[in-house]
Amino acid sequence: MYKLVKRILIAGILYSLSISTAAGIDFQDESDLEKADNNIDKLEKNLEMWEEDMEKWGEDLERSIEHGNPIPSIPPIPGYYDSDENSIRLGIYLSDLDFEEAYEMHYDECYGVLVTGVVKGGNSHKAGLTKGDIIMEFDGQKVRYEDHLISLRDTKRIGDTVTITYFRNENVLTTDVTFEKYTEAEEDENESWTGTSSKKNKKMSVGFGGGGPYATFVDYDLKRLNNYIESRGFDPIKDDALVFVGGGGMGNVGNGLFIGGMGAGFKYESNTTTAAGNERKLNIESGFGGVQVVKKVALFSPKVIFDFGTVIGGGRTTIEVGQTDGNYSWDNTSVDNTNNWYEKYEKDYFVLYPSVGVMVRVKSWFGIHASAGYLKTYSPKDAWKSFPFEDDVAGPAPEPINGQTLAIGVWFGH
Repeated sequence: MYKLVKRILIAGILYSLSISTAAGIDFQDESDLEKADNNIDKLEKNLEMWEEDMEKWGEDLERSIEHGNPIPSIPPIPGYYDSDENSIRLGIYLSDLDFEEAYEMHYDECYGVLVTGVVKGGNSHKAGLTKGDIIMEFDGQKVRYEDHLISLRDTKRIGDTVTITYFRNENVLTTDVTFEKYTEAEEDENESWTGTSSKKNKKMSVGFGGGGPYATFVDYDLKRLNNYIESRGFDPIKDDALVFVGGGGMGNVGNGLFIGGMGAGFKYESNTTTAAGNERKLNIESGFGGVQVVKKVALFSPKVIFDFGTVIGGGRTTIEVGQTDGNYSWDNTSVDNTNNWYEKYEKDYFVLYPSVGVMVRVKSWFGIHASAGYLKTYSPKDAWKSFPFEDDVAGPAPEPINGQTLAIGVWFGH
């Protein structure tokens, strides 16, 4: 299971890197791109168009399943923009507005989208919109976030005119935008996330905060733990059973630095029957949690965000084994009765959990995150405690669960 997850994770990261590499040409001037490699520029456009088609395909698929209709065909990667002159284009580059930016601009509303660049000669440029404007309303509807504005735009056709309400220099203004046909003379645009030279200075937001659940696969050396388990008559734990399930959340405190908390836990239970007919039970629990500090960077595109950080905290692993012959009662409590007994061992430890990861945003508020790291546990003593008397247990003991990790989960938040 660990190797399978590793393959999936690597494939996902490579896919993310392929998207971000295409987006990475945004940092160059358009003239340089045309001279360097015009084919890469065209490929980027095709992939961006295909990504939008895939999002629509996902919505069509949900409706088809709900109503029992045939499953729609997966859209192919489209042709170049040369044949896409009827595309609806605003001619601007957008970013979800963060609270720090709104405060600095004296913008008091809790909705709106920031204009981070304007295509020279595009529809919005002709209407007078400029970089730094905050689009508040589109055709009379309040704009909540970037994807919302894109969905409103997609309801229009070539030739339509809409009124846009925007905020500039502490004033609320309006302008009319007419959707004219796209021409090759205009600079390329992508209102969602990426663009070319006119957007090269855009500050790509890594988000404001959020969180979600995830599963963590730990490549743990089970040898000593399994030696103990098998000595008590149980089958050994398989590698694919070692999965921590947890979640966490964090917020942006500035400059792409996020601080929050997280936790995860693992539980394993097993029952067996001895040759004498006694019932024996095993319960293993391990968990950790702590403060999470993460640095996030959108190197190429705000849709692909890389992160590196660590969790600092603590954890505990507990092992319990018990046996009963079915006659465990107050009338049968003799210490000589070896058919009924119970063992419990615990070990507390500090946790240091560094990791690196990548998140691919499916929507502005939802993404898929994968990471690789190392779960390091440390305890001042090698000995475990036996309960209830908290005596130290001598001898070679299993280590608390630790090792290389692969985690995958979902992210909710902007």
